[in-house]
Amino acid sequence: MSDYLLAAGQWRGQNRGAKLDSPPKMLMTAASHSLSVLALADAADLKALRAEYDPAPTPDIPPPGQSPAPSDLPPGPLKSPPTGPAPSR
Repeated sequence: MSDYLLAAGQWRGQNRGAKLDSPPKMLMTAASHSLSVLALADAADLKALRAEYDPAPTPDIPPPGQSPAPSDLPPGPLKSPPTGPAPSR
């Protein structure tokens, strides 16, 4: 039944001249609403899955008055490289 409703929701101009209260138009409207509901449910499901399995990283901000924790990276260079022309060969 759901396959039929989805196919009807993707109505491609069939029964274009049908009256608004006719069964074909009513079915098309119901199927179109079903597509909207399925799209909302799909978006909600995707959001719930991302929240569970791919949460946003939490920033490591130290409380005020506390210094940041040292990183595991080695310290950067102390001097910047020379800015003049490159030595020739």
